[in-house]
Amino acid sequence: MKGQGDEGWQGYGRALIRAMQEVLAESPEDVQPHLLETADYWLSVGLAMGLRRPNEASRLLEVIESEERNRTELEADAVAFAEEALA
Repeated sequence: MKGQGDEGWQGYGRALIRAMQEVLAESPEDVQPHLLETADYWLSVGLAMGLRRPNEASRLLEVIESEERNRTELEADAVAFAEEALA
């Protein structure tokens, strides 16, 4: 992972690992770094899209999660993730 000496990056890394715990627990140890790298990439893409193209990000989220209740849960997960990653 990038800049491992940076405290901010370490907090983000811990939050990412916690968010992925269930997936990691079910995955062979040798693929876990690749799963985390993939999750980091797609999270970064989503954040960039949300910042630069918020309307498209909102529409894409509706495609991914068509049910309002599921989107509300994702939004709550996003808030919790950000709070943990940036603490």
